[in-house]
Amino acid sequence: MRYLLNYTTIILAAMLVAISCIKEPEMSFEQIEQQSLKAWIEQHRPEIKNNYQENGGYYVEVIDEGCLDSLPIAGKDVWIWFDFTGRDLQGNVCETRDWGIATQQNTYNAHTHYVPVYRFSGEDTFTGLEGTYLATYNELDINGEKFSVRYGTKLRLYLPSSIISEEGITSDGGYEGQFSLNANKPMIVDMTVYGHVTNPVAYEGNRVDSFANINGGLCTEHRTIIKDEDEDEAETSAYTRRRTSTRTDEESTDTVDRRPLEFFDGRWHQPVDTLAQLYVNYSYTPKQTLDFNAIGADTLMYPNENCYSNGTIYGAQSLAEIDRRINEALLKRFGEGITYDEVLTADSLNVKNTANIWYIGRFLDGFVFDTNIDEVKEIVFGMVESSGSAISFDMIEPLDNDYILAWNYSIPTLRRGQWATILTVSTYGYGISGMAGSHTSSSSSSDAYYDYLNYYNYMNYMNNYYGNGYGGMYNNGYYGYNPYYYGYTPTVSEESETVVTTSTEIGAYTPLLFQVFVVK
Repeated sequence: MRYLLNYTTIILAAMLVAISCIKEPEMSFEQIEQQSLKAWIEQHRPEIKNNYQENGGYYVEVIDEGCLDSLPIAGKDVWIWFDFTGRDLQGNVCETRDWGIATQQNTYNAHTHYVPVYRFSGEDTFTGLEGTYLATYNELDINGEKFSVRYGTKLRLYLPSSIISEEGITSDGGYEGQFSLNANKPMIVDMTVYGHVTNPVAYEGNRVDSFANINGGLCTEHRTIIKDEDEDEAETSAYTRRRTSTRTDEESTDTVDRRPLEFFDGRWHQPVDTLAQLYVNYSYTPKQTLDFNAIGADTLMYPNENCYSNGTIYGAQSLAEIDRRINEALLKRFGEGITYDEVLTADSLNVKNTANIWYIGRFLDGFVFDTNIDEVKEIVFGMVESSGSAISFDMIEPLDNDYILAWNYSIPTLRRGQWATILTVSTYGYGISGMAGSHTSSSSSSDAYYDYLNYYNYMNYMNNYYGNGYGGMYNNGYYGYNPYYYGYTPTVSEESETVVTTSTEIGAYTPLLFQVFVVK
């Protein structure tokens, strides 16, 4: 009997060991999160439990179907404007494009351009948050029926972390909320679609041309009188634009390219013939008022696209009033610049090795994104965070300046004591992928992923719109210019530097306007 008990004990122990060695069924974190999100939807939003999207594993609530007469977006390679605000499941805001919500969250910043984000949505690539991309590119399953996003559509997306970000969401530059979204946390996104375009290069170029035509007119051909040194009579011939020649030493015999008076006719002129949609208005002075309502109704894509009117500054005063104050400050400090009669007697910029420049950088809706003029900072930002100083522009090798191409090609064609406005597409600005904004102490590093996608899509559109040979844009352009080196830098830098900055986000394909003054 004792042996029987011992044997029974051994069998029971062996059974316990065997049972303990059986592994419980394993579930991935994604599966666990999907079950948790499903349980949350069934408890808090049971009316949308049938709006589950298999591709991405998220839920959709259609708040407004939008304009049913407009073209659907699903399945198309397009660039889309849309507003969005992201929250966690408790309703805490982690990111927003809405200035009103930013004000409520106490994250509003006067340097921030509160307009819809502009992102690419295509079959092979996308540059937006994956959850928003899935909702715009794919047809949605709404209670068993197919639905495609279009102009005016308002959605509320319930996204698992697997289609948000591995690191969570931490925004900057005035778009952040009071809370960051931790990794592995779902997010609720409210988004409104305001429009889309299939060719951003053409759309941006049309905006620039429209602005120029409404603000003085666009000059497309030049003819001027050129005097032959060997003849007493002057002959008429086509005038090819060239930059002001530079001096490398005191004995330089380079001839000065005197601006013909016809370039001071109030119209916009190309500083370089081969660079499309880079224009300069040589006769501008602060006595003039720029018209920022320079976009036709047929191209209006989102509220206030033609005239910015959000925020504590632009929302409290009309843009016309703000411009009046800016112009008064500019005239008081710098004067109206050289006059029409003084053009040919004023010194060209090649007289000295450097030129000092004061400027205001603006978007075409009138928003000031940067300036080194303190009086303007006070007007548009409400404070002067740091005193500005004139920018030094190297005239020996203008193309080697560490500035945007629009400056490097345009400023050498100006004269000392002159006001001018420079109008450019993003290609000669900060690149087609734009620039991130920041106003806090942060570590900056290169994120070439979005840059690559933007560049990839840009070159496709550039090729389709302009063709390989237009202006030699790919390899053999003016002075060997190739937009590859300026629109996209492929190296991902692992180095970062913590700095305190206040800068405005510049979106993809954003045309720019600069009001510049050259010190005598």
